[in-house]
Amino acid sequence: MAKSFDYSEEVAYPIDRVHAAVTDPAFWQHRFEEAPDKLTLDDSGGPGTLTATMRDTIGASSLPGLVRKVVTGELKVERADAWGALDSDHADGRITGSSTGIPVQIAGTSVLRASGDVTVLGLTGSVQVKIPLVGGQIESLIRKLVGDMVGQDRDAIEKWLGDS
Repeated sequence: MAKSFDYSEEVAYPIDRVHAAVTDPAFWQHRFEEAPDKLTLDDSGGPGTLTATMRDTIGASSLPGLVRKVVTGELKVERADAWGALDSDHADGRITGSSTGIPVQIAGTSVLRASGDVTVLGLTGSVQVKIPLVGGQIESLIRKLVGDMVGQDRDAIEKWLGDS
């Protein structure tokens, strides 16, 4: 059974600057400058939009013990963030994630919402792992990782905007 998640973080910059960052190929290229082959960018959705797809391979020794029990070899993971155009005080997006080695599906909606002089970065969705007996435990682990990811995204956006 899928586990839902709902996370939000405040980004200490106004929405127009935050949206400009998450739809700027240079922001994503900077984030992945040490491994550019792990990133694919697509801006064909129109002005003010961008889809960033990130791929990585995780060795079995780096995985939590619970996951190592059901995975042999490397785990290939993929995350795609798609951001729509800025519409006054908000921008909508979607996030998807999957992996090989474990039948994982992550699907959610993301939003940037103006809140005074700051921007709220929100992510709502669910994670599903179709493995008998331990799938629910792995879903809980991944749900926590998604929450950590939202905080890391906030930190990366604030660093990028602070350095600009």
